[in-house]
Amino acid sequence: MRASRSSSIRARGVVSVEMALVAPILIVLLFGIIEFGLVIKDYLGINQAAREAARTAVVGGTLSAIDARLDGSAPTIDTEQISRTYEYRTFSESTGTWSDWLSLTNVGSGSDIQNCAPEGAQVRVSVSYPHALVTGPLFARLADDAETGTIILTAAMVMRRE
Repeated sequence: MRASRSSSIRARGVVSVEMALVAPILIVLLFGIIEFGLVIKDYLGINQAAREAARTAVVGGTLSAIDARLDGSAPTIDTEQISRTYEYRTFSESTGTWSDWLSLTNVGSGSDIQNCAPEGAQVRVSVSYPHALVTGPLFARLADDAETGTIILTAAMVMRRE
């Protein structure tokens, strides 16, 4: 009888030690999965926003229309933290090369206002967003900025101006 009691007490002790060794690994793994999921969610959000903004740009949308479309396409992202760049370039038939990227601006007046990219040009919308890690210092070493615990997510979309 005593042998069975002492062996069950030892078994409980072994289980406690095993749990103490395995629990931190499982907790880090769980938080890693959660963090990875949140990073992917934000990355897909800025990709979608860049795609929608580029689509608005290639049909001649103004810069304010492009901004509004980008902001409206990223509902789960703080759009005030998004850095955005709108550019275009043209192809030279004579040299067979593309020009350098130029900033997209508005041209025209009144109801004929649109962006300055000519038909056939490539329009590029570049977006970057600082994703703040929710796990704080746990994964801060993996961040672009370890002090603030942020990862800079970037996306760019290039489309042909219609």
